[in-house]
Amino acid sequence: MKKKALSLLIATAMTVASVAGCGSKDASGSSTGSSTGEAGTGADTQVVNVRVSSFGNNYDVQDMGWRWMMAACYDGLYRDVADENGDVFELAGAESVDISDDNLVYTYHLRKDAKWSDGVAVTAHDYEYGWKRLLNPEYAYDYASFIYNVVGAEEYNKGEGSADDVEARALDDYTFQVTLKIPDPTFEAKLVATPLYPTRQDIAEAAGDNWGKDWTLCVYNGPYVMSDLVEDNSMTWSKNPEYWNADAVSLETINWYIVDEDSTAATMFDNGELDLLQTSGDYLIKYQEQVANGDIKVMTTDYPGTVYLNFNHVTGGISGLVGNAKIRKAISYAINREDIIDSVYGRYEPAYSYIAPAITFEGTSYRDQASPVIYDEYSGYVDNPEALQALFQEGLDELGVTTPLSDITITFLSSGSTVEATAEREYLQQTIHNNLGINVELNTVGDSSLFKAERDAGNYDILYAGWYSDYNDPLDFLYTFYTDAYGDSFCGYSNPKYDALLDQLTGETDAAKRLEIYQEAEKLLLLDDAAIIPIYHSTRTVFMHNWVDGFLTSSFGASQEFIRTSINGRGF
Repeated sequence: MKKKALSLLIATAMTVASVAGCGSKDASGSSTGSSTGEAGTGADTQVVNVRVSSFGNNYDVQDMGWRWMMAACYDGLYRDVADENGDVFELAGAESVDISDDNLVYTYHLRKDAKWSDGVAVTAHDYEYGWKRLLNPEYAYDYASFIYNVVGAEEYNKGEGSADDVEARALDDYTFQVTLKIPDPTFEAKLVATPLYPTRQDIAEAAGDNWGKDWTLCVYNGPYVMSDLVEDNSMTWSKNPEYWNADAVSLETINWYIVDEDSTAATMFDNGELDLLQTSGDYLIKYQEQVANGDIKVMTTDYPGTVYLNFNHVTGGISGLVGNAKIRKAISYAINREDIIDSVYGRYEPAYSYIAPAITFEGTSYRDQASPVIYDEYSGYVDNPEALQALFQEGLDELGVTTPLSDITITFLSSGSTVEATAEREYLQQTIHNNLGINVELNTVGDSSLFKAERDAGNYDILYAGWYSDYNDPLDFLYTFYTDAYGDSFCGYSNPKYDALLDQLTGETDAAKRLEIYQEAEKLLLLDDAAIIPIYHSTRTVFMHNWVDGFLTSSFGASQEFIRTSINGRGF
């Protein structure tokens, strides 16, 4: 058997995502009360104050609810922490793992000093229950398919087998064994995802229908616990004294405050009322200047997300035109990626591919191993209206459409009313019109439910979309466009050749072959089919006062990770 070391380095660019918070209980499981307010102002008091735009309301780890919170208040088998140098997947709930020579059986040896916040030991039975709860068809968890490769898992989830048939078992209190159907190089990358965290059966079943809805019913096995929540205002986490590595956790309290306006958050940060800040627009320039002067610090990292425009592949759109690949390419190449980033966002990386630079393969960024897919062809058209209009006209000729460009209208579906969202829509409307000579009608709706309704009704030609990966492998991006993998969410794209390429990855463990298939599939998706318009790859920028040390993030766990953070020399 192959013995795996205590940590697995994944050299990837990483990120800080938007966050909200959870709180905690004391060891007995009762609420400890609020510690918000004045706690953040004492010199070197181990308290951090952070801004967030909203709080979630789902505390069920199997439901991937509030992932950024769950990963800070809970431990899975692995923990994902990172800085500017990349992500590190460290064994957390497990001390070691044995992997069979055929790469089918994973045996995890759990920490015997791990406890829940009420003092009860964390055991392999908690992992077995959590995994089988995820698969239980009565709960209909979206992420059950994450472990379909476990023997008996898919059958149980689809009502064709039983929980007893699932080969994710507690061999004893501290040995958790998983048997796969076929070798899967992506398996361990999924283990930092919260649906695969342990869950206490007695606690969850006692809560009944309130499980995941009432934070006071929770217990935690991570470095922090949720201790207070003021709806739509503030949230507090407190250090978990029962955490197996509590001696290494410095911060006693983390206060989260809902602050809607960037201007208000900036004032609070300037006054020392906030210790860290994520912001945008002109504030990025302001604080970068302060970083250059040494007044504050910054962490800027990649994040495993790509924002793009998708086409109506079901009907060809309201215009009936976007079913043609040349028309799709002309629209895509009409958008200057660097210019929209400079003009609208002031951050992010221009996207000429789908898979984000934060995704690694065999220890290094996938993008370093795969050239930007559309860049060479795009470069021959961008900022060249004559060439772009000729390409669009070729598509019209193929469709037998004789309508002049000036009489053509395509409909752009989007939502949101923020300054950035409005600027983005207007930029895209104007640049497509200027470069192609066609008209762009904006179909702007107020919220996600209305957006989904308009999408499902087909009331668009192009729409605003994005994908943020759930695990660290190129396949998680590519699989989104596998036929019917996510229903209507990906606008009906389907290509049997593309599906066949991804099918070849099943059971394939040769890294060189997998890389070849990834590259071929991404090329087919973007260059041959022009299925989407990649706009930018996500990044995260966090400014922090100089007294904040050891702040970490992760791409796939807690987006703001305070497990090694401390306050030194606050000065207020």
